Amino acid sequence: MNIQQVLKNYGLTDEEVNLYLAGLKTGEAPLARIAKVAGIKRPTAYSVAKSLGEKGLMGNFKMRSGLRFVVSPLSTLEQNLKRRLKEVSEILPELSVIERGSQTKPKITLYEGVKGYYTALEDSLKTINGVIRAIGSLKKIYEVITPEYDENHYIPTRLKNNTVYRGLHFKGEAENIFTPERNAKEMREVKFLPDNYFHSDFVLIYRNSIIICTSKKELIALKIESEEIAEAEKKKFDLIWELI
Repeated sequence: MNIQQVLKNYGLTDEEVNLYLAGLKTGEAPLARIAKVAGIKRPTAYSVAKSLGEKGLMGNFKMRSGLRFVVSPLSTLEQNLKRRLKEVSEILPELSVIERGSQTKPKITLYEGVKGYYTALEDSLKTINGVIRAIGSLKKIYEVITPEYDENHYIPTRLKNNTVYRGLHFKGEAENIFTPERNAKEMREVKFLPDNYFHSDFVLIYRNSIIICTSKKELIALKIESEEIAEAEKKKFDLIWELI
């Protein structure tokens, strides 16, 4: 696990991360020394130290030799996270009321770029003991998310969640991948669409959501959250499934 990235996820900037880690290494020390270890210019270090102080992660005190700085113990990070978690837990009932009030209208979210694809697809993995319906070009979606992501993360997570994958794909680009043996092992049901109906987008239908992923050319993933729309798309999917 990348320490710098975890601390950034905690809410620290790059310079705050560098100064905090340097402070852990030096212990109690003049700011100039900590800044040198962190690779930060001294004038910048003062503003960064002030910011860390406001977050409860750095303090200072005077000595005869001058002002000394010291970072808070690692337990402070844990305490702050627990405090934040408690605060969020306390407002969850109110948030739930707000969320229920907004569920009368479809919610549409647009994701752009490769990271957007992954973010959208990860949401479908929240499906537990259910069915994920998929229709579209496997080849085109693999140009963005890669087969490795599917095999090493998406499929194992889906299996852990005991969720079936039901797919309508194109025989020419998926027959060698979706073999009967693999399908049985990976809780997957697949039927093949006629090649003359080929299209490059990829659609997932699950729970009360639909995700539409365009090809690599446009790099857009559109998520629609609506019970009515999702139910309609499931019925359309099931109709095609029964007719093939």
